[in-house]
Amino acid sequence: MTYDFFPRIGGIGSLTHTLYGQLRSPDTLFFSPARNSLPGHIRIGCPGISTLKQGAVSIWLLFNGAALISRHRLEKLNIHAGPGGVLYLRKLPIPVIITCHHTYWQQYTHIGSQFWKRIFLPLERRTYRLADSIVCDCHDTRKVLIRRYGITPEKIGVIQCAVETERFHPLDEPREPHSLLYVGRISKRKGIDLLIRSIPLVLKEVPGARLLVAGKGEQLKKMKELVRKLGLESSVTFLGFVPDGELNRLYNQAVCAVVPSIFEGFGISVIEALAAGTRVVGTDVDGIREILSSGEYGRLVPYGDTTALAEAMIAELMNPQRAGELRPEYRVELFRQRYDEIFQGK
Repeated sequence: MTYDFFPRIGGIGSLTHTLYGQLRSPDTLFFSPARNSLPGHIRIGCPGISTLKQGAVSIWLLFNGAALISRHRLEKLNIHAGPGGVLYLRKLPIPVIITCHHTYWQQYTHIGSQFWKRIFLPLERRTYRLADSIVCDCHDTRKVLIRRYGITPEKIGVIQCAVETERFHPLDEPREPHSLLYVGRISKRKGIDLLIRSIPLVLKEVPGARLLVAGKGEQLKKMKELVRKLGLESSVTFLGFVPDGELNRLYNQAVCAVVPSIFEGFGISVIEALAAGTRVVGTDVDGIREILSSGEYGRLVPYGDTTALAEAMIAELMNPQRAGELRPEYRVELFRQRYDEIFQGK
């Protein structure tokens, strides 16, 4: 069960759709409010979905969970939770596995403007305490559940997000010299403003550097104005929304991808780039640091330090190279195996 599925809204939608592709069978059903005609997907109609969004799905599950289990003869339920996900507020008569993509604690702690989201902490804590078992996307989030929510460590496992290497893989084509790429929402949390502000520093050392920005979001107009203000129109190009089918070629064109977020539940765009053989400069924050910490895939910089961000991008542009081979934990084969083991009670 998920609020975000297909067509996807964000990262949870990307992950759950990957799960759908890997786990779909006559014995597995997917429940969400999304409108699609995918076999095995059952749309749940939730009153107030347009205003309450994932909250409406949480309320719907609270009052309809037992009937859903009976109607479809469910034996286990996997709920995708975290901000943007579904809250689990009443114990159900079957084992419930909660996948935690990140927490409200991380959101309100790292993003000052979202301090009000701490009101969801009691409901979120209840979600994880009621769960029979929990899956986190990364070890950073597991630590938060243990230290801030008081969840028993033995109850929590980690299954990193994964990419399909049939979709994301290196192409035998030359990369655009001195090219940088950002893929993601155009929002404050993603650090896009810091990335744009760092480009003048990059241009001093690499005059031909060019940044491509793929995505849309509430900060798009503001970021375009920032580019004009800094006189970067010839160096920064906004591509808008890029369909999934075109992303692999875009990653392959860039010398380096940049992920400057305040934090991530898991940096899916990081492993998409790596699967395409593209190195990444990312911030040393939850959800990114454990992917890039070895140095084989790119560089980590402190969040908010535009000088360090610029220096890392300059280093990548001046010494272009391919990323190391994608580790097994970021490939769908192991991802599918670990979810299968959970559903089988292993």
